[in-house]
Amino acid sequence: MKACNRRYIEWGVTGVGALALFLFFFKLLPYHLFHREQTQLFLYASEALTEYLKHPAALAGLLGDFLTQFFYYEGGGPAIMTVVLLLWGMVVFRLLLPYIGRWAWLPAVAAVVWEAGRQCGLLYPLSGTIALIGIGSLVLLCRSCFRCSWKLGLPVGVLAVVAGYWLFGYGNWSSGWYNTPNLERERLLALDSETYFGRMEKVQKLLAEQDLHAPFATYYYNLLHARQMQLPDKLTDYYQPASQGLFLPVAPTSTYLTIYAANEVWFALGDMTMAEHATILGMIFSPRHTGARAIKRLAEINLINGDEAAAMKYLRLLQKTMCYRQWAERRIPGRQTSEIRQWLEQKQQLLPVTDTLRFSSNIPLSLRHLLRSNPDNGMARDYLLCFDLLNKDIGAFAEDYREFAAGGIPSRLYAEGLLIYLAGSNAPIEEVKKYRIPPQVLDEFNEYSKRYEANGGNGTILQAEYGKTYWFYFHYATMKK
Repeated sequence: MKACNRRYIEWGVTGVGALALFLFFFKLLPYHLFHREQTQLFLYASEALTEYLKHPAALAGLLGDFLTQFFYYEGGGPAIMTVVLLLWGMVVFRLLLPYIGRWAWLPAVAAVVWEAGRQCGLLYPLSGTIALIGIGSLVLLCRSCFRCSWKLGLPVGVLAVVAGYWLFGYGNWSSGWYNTPNLERERLLALDSETYFGRMEKVQKLLAEQDLHAPFATYYYNLLHARQMQLPDKLTDYYQPASQGLFLPVAPTSTYLTIYAANEVWFALGDMTMAEHATILGMIFSPRHTGARAIKRLAEINLINGDEAAAMKYLRLLQKTMCYRQWAERRIPGRQTSEIRQWLEQKQQLLPVTDTLRFSSNIPLSLRHLLRSNPDNGMARDYLLCFDLLNKDIGAFAEDYREFAAGGIPSRLYAEGLLIYLAGSNAPIEEVKKYRIPPQVLDEFNEYSKRYEANGGNGTILQAEYGKTYWFYFHYATMKK
């Protein structure tokens, strides 16, 4: 085969490989890359940049974090991954070419596939691949110098070993030897990121396409419908892991992903104390112990609370970034746009007029505190009542309903819960009428009760007709501790 034709084939194979790598990350793992950008913060500040010099692999770390910030842009992450992985393949090819000739492309392709797999993990940094490229490039340099003269090669080799460790370390092996794409996690990250981007239509589409029986997915399902004031109407249409589908647990057994996302619902409800608590914990337990997403949320929380000094601390950090500089400048007190001021006023209307000491695990107390300060907070009301129902705490539900929701015709879900309470307390018909339960719901409850007793509590017979009622959930849902 002529050298010219062989070169064309090699370039063609490289082009196909580049396209395959780009599509792999762009189509299969885009949100995994978005997430990695959200959980790091690259600052254009002398203190932050000189900090890299204090650790091994200074250049690899600096370049990796610098490039990761561009994962913020759609298509930016896959493009960067493609270029970096191709460079790694070229280095491997050049290293092996003198020994096995043109067959060096086989281990080069294997090395790229292996490293691409490692980059599928959330904990393996881009700097890990850059470190390998740097080490391989230094080996190529030393080999070239030794071929010229051992007198030149020896000092260059010594210098390369010393400088190489400082610049590139020894690669990054802390996250394991290999990894593979986790498509289920990618779907969960898609829900998380699209909610963060504010693209609710995309969130709704993702939820309609997926059948994920995981608290993390249910959490965003419930949050979406609560924002649309449809939480009680949709609650039993989807998998509900008790109240963990309303509030993600922040516990020793929680992953940093759930802790990082736990603030979203509190922020939407208007409890800035709980939102700040969850945000700080999420940042502490995340791999980098920081993150642009968390810093943005902390800035928003303090702006809503009216603590401009604290807000400016976070806004000044974001001003030193490339991707969030304009976002921060639009929110600086005294320079806020009319849209930002209007948004702040709306969020401030949800704030409780007083604060109270409470455990972060006491969710009902926090919700009741919000409602007693602002009875018109419909989202907090629905979360409280649905929290009671999902935990099968019918007594608490009845008390909360009387305090915060009595007076109107109850939604179907609340009517079903009230009927369980009234039947359990043997309430007279006069008391039942006070709750203004629709006659159709009352008739269906009587029919359900008859069938339940007639079948000896056999849920299989009842599921087809009553599977999406709260009565069925109350009798058959298993409560996990």
